[in-house]
Amino acid sequence: MFYLYIIVFATFGLIACTKDPLSRITEKDFRPESEAGIYDISEEECALMVYRKIIIKESPIGCERLKKVVFEFYPLTDGQPGGAESENKGALIVLDVVADSVLALFDELYQRQFPIKSAIPIEYFSQQERKTEDMNNSLAFDSRPITGGSKWSEHAYGVAIDINPLQNPYLYIDQSSKAIVVPKDAKEGYLNRAKYRVGKPVRVGMSEDVTTVFAKHGFAVWGGDWNVPIDYMHFQVGTRQFIEHLVALPVEEANALFSRYVKRLNQCFQKKGPTDNAALLRKSCVEQVSKID
Repeated sequence: MFYLYIIVFATFGLIACTKDPLSRITEKDFRPESEAGIYDISEEECALMVYRKIIIKESPIGCERLKKVVFEFYPLTDGQPGGAESENKGALIVLDVVADSVLALFDELYQRQFPIKSAIPIEYFSQQERKTEDMNNSLAFDSRPITGGSKWSEHAYGVAIDINPLQNPYLYIDQSSKAIVVPKDAKEGYLNRAKYRVGKPVRVGMSEDVTTVFAKHGFAVWGGDWNVPIDYMHFQVGTRQFIEHLVALPVEEANALFSRYVKRLNQCFQKKGPTDNAALLRKSCVEQVSKID
């Protein structure tokens, strides 16, 4: 890890000497590979993450544990999905051991024609752009603390995905008991979570439609199930204890653990329980299979 950081910072130092071109990189410079698949993080990509402080010295994982998952998606335009002729590609940066599952997950979303507005790694956006809180961009890795807290976010481990934030906002109550909605533009359009409403167009791109798909591929914790905050865009792998254990293991052991986890999750989903409540079933199964052997 330390040696990798030396390489990254040295690379950044050399680039910075040429009028700091990293500062001029924007989302328009994002160019995913031509083929869907799983790719290593390049030195240039890692340098950009360091420059934009997506990775810092204290981060729980570094570039050597990350992979870039490139996938096709149906575009979401003005609240409606694009047709088959409007194919796009996006990418998510994730923990190495979940990359295969993420690729299979987004392939299934594509086959279901579930629309996505955009999927550009967050390092292509400046700090100022990220603070505007109105981007409708799906993302995964971001080495930051949890919102309103000091612990690392699950995104900092590369095992959480936020999808279509405008259609699936984050809601919380501040210290003055005021309800806050992020992104702010979602206030009027998506606080009522009904997909079908009398006299109004059908909504698309909503996370409720794909909770079972995410769960099937190991992302069984959905923020829409939470009491406070409610985070409709957020999916993650397992409990915090399970995630920290997964990251601490050598890659080969972590791969085996995650494979067992996904298999046991799906076995648990098949058994069901005394209730038909999908949220309770997800919670129960995650708690059961997240226990460290």
